[in-house]
Amino acid sequence: MYLDATRDPVKNLAREEEIFRRVERRELPELVRLWSNSECLVRGRAKSSSYGWYNENLAKEVGILVVERPTGGGVVYHDEGNLNWSFFFRNSGIFPSPRSMFERTSDFVVKSLGRLGVAASFAPPNRIDVSGRKVSGMAARSSARALLVHGTLLLDSNLERLNALCIPPVECPPVANVGEWVEGVDATKVLDALVGVLRDSGYNVEATDPVQ
Repeated sequence: MYLDATRDPVKNLAREEEIFRRVERRELPELVRLWSNSECLVRGRAKSSSYGWYNENLAKEVGILVVERPTGGGVVYHDEGNLNWSFFFRNSGIFPSPRSMFERTSDFVVKSLGRLGVAASFAPPNRIDVSGRKVSGMAARSSARALLVHGTLLLDSNLERLNALCIPPVECPPVANVGEWVEGVDATKVLDALVGVLRDSGYNVEATDPVQ
């Protein structure tokens, strides 16, 4: 488990693909990666009203970078106040349902937020909410030999900018920053909480980067 230093959106998305392939080939163990991007929009592979989209005209007008990720879903806003988390698992050839992947993985994040004093909960199909507001969204991919579930965690993001650029799916609640409930929350505090949760769950976790 580690916190990646790069803020380059293109490099970070390429890193997701590289790690996924190396876990598939058993070159890497199962791992958790935390990372942040400089300001950008990250879109799923195909436009769908079910997942929401983004204001394409405004994005062009303000010149924001739009990058594509290798998982499904809609469009998310990233800046350095948004912490991204990625769980890479080995797979034995059985393809789990999307809900089971999201629920299993989000449980670690929910418990980590609980350690920080935040009463969060999983909200189907792929959200984590606090007090009726969305603080995290998820996307996933799977193959016969690897699983990836990754998501966002709004810590101190520019919500005015996010709301102007992103078109949420129907019935999605308003977004909120975890900083509303935890003053001074940052990536290091989340990492420490997550390490503790994983260890309590029986995982042998080292807070180091095994990818180099």
